Amino acid sequence: MPAVKPLPAWLRICIVLPILALASSLYAWDATGHRLSVYVAYQSLTQTQREYWHEVLQHHPRFTADFEQAMPDAVRAASSDEQTRWLLGQAAVWPDLARGLPETIRSRYNQPDWHWIEGAWLRDHATVQGNLYIDTRPLPDIAGAPADNSRFASHASNVLTALERAAWQLEHETDAGQRAIALCWLLHLIGDIHQPLHTGGLVSASLFPAGDRGGNAISTRGGNLHAIWDQALRGSDFNDNLQAVSRQAASLTWQQAFAPTLWLQESRSLLLRQVYPERVIAEVRRGESRGQRPDSITLSNDYQSNMRQAARLRLAEAGYRISSTLSDITGTL
Repeated sequence: MPAVKPLPAWLRICIVLPILALASSLYAWDATGHRLSVYVAYQSLTQTQREYWHEVLQHHPRFTADFEQAMPDAVRAASSDEQTRWLLGQAAVWPDLARGLPETIRSRYNQPDWHWIEGAWLRDHATVQGNLYIDTRPLPDIAGAPADNSRFASHASNVLTALERAAWQLEHETDAGQRAIALCWLLHLIGDIHQPLHTGGLVSASLFPAGDRGGNAISTRGGNLHAIWDQALRGSDFNDNLQAVSRQAASLTWQQAFAPTLWLQESRSLLLRQVYPERVIAEVRRGESRGQRPDSITLSNDYQSNMRQAARLRLAEAGYRISSTLSDITGTL
């Protein structure tokens, strides 16, 4: 019997990436989304920049356990460039993986409040709240801390301020381990701030007086509303999505490299005009009158199609902005 030839490395990677995405836990954009944005960004980085950020990441205090040992065999057998791309994709996923670390060390790395922001939080040009109010008065504005405070560790308290803190650390921090962790958070949080349900939610008089936790309390067929958006591209071929998101990123015009307040406002605008369909609003109003939360709501095919289209655009923008931010930090490398 003739020997069976092994699959080429590039083909094994194409097979394993979707499997990795499907096996990942559901937080923020899921692993599929975070990897897509980083892979889009990776295409625009120079080889020297790629090597620079690879070197930064290798100082991560959990690099051996959470990166080297987690690398799939198919990627390990591929080129060094493919390995670097996978490692930077893993860096973007790592803040979610930190939630599952052993309890004895979890608090050292896990920062649950850094993945989202209260919809009433405002600062600078962020003049529109991220909360959709149903038959109730808006919550008072929350005055956000100025960006200049990012040099202080206490500044990091939500997705926007933690993102500012991570960017500051990558430019000014001298501890190599802390810079590596900051790189993971920067890659992750640029993705998170582009997910609309990480920037606000729905508020109603009695059912959700403090908000619906970014759609987590809205039950739909297939999962809560937040999870539906997290998994917007799940079930589609990873490489098809990568090509589609890359094409959208290539069509974007130049934008200010690091402008998280602007990105926050974009996500909130998307939330207010698209995330909560009339069916959800009507069911919340009906639930208010009955004094009970709505049953599972069926989202229309049109809604889900528009959601996937919006998700691809937001991931493309995140990838574009990751690349621009990393390039600005490294300069002309």
